[in-house]
Amino acid sequence: TKQTQQTKQTMTSNTPKAKAKLYYYGAAGRANMIRLTLAASGIEWDDIKPAAFPPTPEEKAHWRSIGKNTTTNIPMLVTPDGKVYSQSTAVLRAVARMGKLFPDTEEDNEYELYLVDKIMADADDLRSVAYGTFVNWGASQESADAFIDTTLELHLGNLERQLEGEYFVGDKMSVVDISVYDAVMSFGI
Repeated sequence: TKQTQQTKQTMTSNTPKAKAKLYYYGAAGRANMIRLTLAASGIEWDDIKPAAFPPTPEEKAHWRSIGKNTTTNIPMLVTPDGKVYSQSTAVLRAVARMGKLFPDTEEDNEYELYLVDKIMADADDLRSVAYGTFVNWGASQESADAFIDTTLELHLGNLERQLEGEYFVGDKMSVVDISVYDAVMSFGI
């Protein structure tokens, strides 16, 4: 739990350490894979959520003032040194690089880097299709049923066929494993 995490953080250091701030709604959504990658990277952060949903115009204006985009900018990460990262997949990749959760970027690893991009795109395809089938967001029951009966199996099968060992790419956990885990746990079960 968050309280347990905060207690552990307090016990490990007597001097407060600046933390990253992750701005997002009080939901898993597009920020969940970022949270998982922050945790796997050992990067401490605070979740900054609006008081309610939908966020107030003032909260949205505050996000815009931080991120400098004309959209809401979330998920958005602000690092302790003040750098601002927005756009979910860009934030995810930045955190993965900070946490060394990408394959080595040597010239002979170009294909592994491609596989990271490709399999993460496959996981995002699953997310995108799934979001479009939420009945409570206006999708028809027929589209939700078709997702469960047919589309989900196609996407899960595509991901499964690419898992040739313990990890999708290389011999250690990487951001692609986290991205696939998040997509499957959020939409595949």
